Amino acid sequence: MENQRIRLSKSMLKGALLKLLKEKSLNQISIYEICQTAQINRTTFYKYYGSQTDLLQEIETDFFSQLNEDLKDIIDQAPNALGQVLDHLYEQREIFCILVQATPTREFTDQLFSIPSIGSLFQSLMDTENYSETQARYIRQFVFQGAFAVLCDWLSREDPEPASEIAEVMGQLKSRL
Repeated sequence: MENQRIRLSKSMLKGALLKLLKEKSLNQISIYEICQTAQINRTTFYKYYGSQTDLLQEIETDFFSQLNEDLKDIIDQAPNALGQVLDHLYEQREIFCILVQATPTREFTDQLFSIPSIGSLFQSLMDTENYSETQARYIRQFVFQGAFAVLCDWLSREDPEPASEIAEVMGQLKSRL
């Protein structure tokens, strides 16, 4: 268990990296910049992380873990809760968009849809019973990649549509697959 000082230092470093990622890509950010923004000594940075990538990976892990916990509660209460899940993603849109830009798309997509609640929810958008295993795999990939593209486009807009509209669009797609 981490003590409060460690949690505070890590939180400040994470916040600094997220702030810098709004302005430039990970490979353009130095550890010196992160520490300067966080107002933390580089020795402290190296106590917890080996590189900017290690820090980013911890931010992603924290994001996906928290997302999984939050969505588990939503899904348990209403298994067909696509609108509520989208509402929650909307609330997390700033960090979602930063992480999407900082992480190779395929890795981020795989991590997002490996969250059990999200994977099962989007899996329910398709009926793969009447298809071979190979066909079902491609249908899943098509739905997951398409859903991810819609999420990225929607969440990155200046004035995104309400989550209920996006849920309706995805529901209409379900009836056509």
